[in-house]
Amino acid sequence: MARIFLALTPDKDLNDQIIELKKDLKSNILSDADISWQKNSDHHLTLNFVGSMEPEQIEEMYKGLTEINFMSHLQVDISHVNFFPNEDSQLLVAIVKPTNQILKVFRIIDEVVTRIGFGSSLKTYKPHITLGRFKDKDRPQYSYEDFGEIQISSRISKLDVYESEFDQGRTNYQLLRSFEF
Repeated sequence: MARIFLALTPDKDLNDQIIELKKDLKSNILSDADISWQKNSDHHLTLNFVGSMEPEQIEEMYKGLTEINFMSHLQVDISHVNFFPNEDSQLLVAIVKPTNQILKVFRIIDEVVTRIGFGSSLKTYKPHITLGRFKDKDRPQYSYEDFGEIQISSRISKLDVYESEFDQGRTNYQLLRSFEF
């Protein structure tokens, strides 16, 4: 069984801006922090972590995804850096503005995975892109204001299906299939 998640993968322009944001954080406010930074090729905006799926279920999900009439692209606006899911967390993320377009795609994807028996997510969707994870559980305390306001804006033009594998303390992602908008 494969651990599957569906995500929006940044186009080159957006990914380059995220890489620059990480460089700025590394060289300024977080220069002394012990962080395991997300690989530059692994940035994504998760829509649904489905979990373990059999190959037949994955094929059924693909069929449901091909029936979706996506818009031509999604506008993505990153407003600030924060901790996820709360200020005591180890995960450092870029917060994505939850636009009507993004929330609509989230709901449509949730309907597809619910139809094949994976249940609806009960959590509130908080769109974000992982930047890194603090290695030290007793990391210094930062306030949200420490990171300042960010204005990153770009487009995403595809939905990707990934398999997630945990290997030797590191999570690896394998792209299984893309659906262009």
